Amino acid sequence: MIIMGDILLYALTGIVYWWWTANLSVFGVAPNLIFIAALSAAIIARPAKALAYCFFFGLYLDFLGASLFGAYALIYTLMAYGIYMMKRHLDLVGSFSQVVAALILTPVIMFFYQGLSLTLGRINPLQLKGLLIEPFLNALLAPLMFHFFAQLKKRSGIL
Repeated sequence: MIIMGDILLYALTGIVYWWWTANLSVFGVAPNLIFIAALSAAIIARPAKALAYCFFFGLYLDFLGASLFGAYALIYTLMAYGIYMMKRHLDLVGSFSQVVAALILTPVIMFFYQGLSLTLGRINPLQLKGLLIEPFLNALLAPLMFHFFAQLKKRSGIL
């Protein structure tokens, strides 16, 4: 039953992300709900489940993209591992720490993807407006998504 809930949560997150970016983006910039969901799952879930969630969220972004298939899956899996290592030393349950984590990790992930793209694919996918605005949008929505995921875990055991 919990596996079906995990699959449903994954599908719902993907649908909401697709709808939000298609209908609510302003000047071509929208918060990366998949990143926020992966960050929240990495903080809340057990290590193996967090790695699986982040891998499949990254795979979803790879399916939506046109280049470097597997790059987001790699990056998000490494992010989940890094958050697992940080959870031992830092309290990531507080809203302030989630905002700071989103502000720091969003550009790190963008630059890591940019480096992979330039190295392996010789393409430049980074947009300046996304680099300047998206971290703040992600930071604003990170505590809300975390609260939603935490309530979902408390009530149903998903994650």
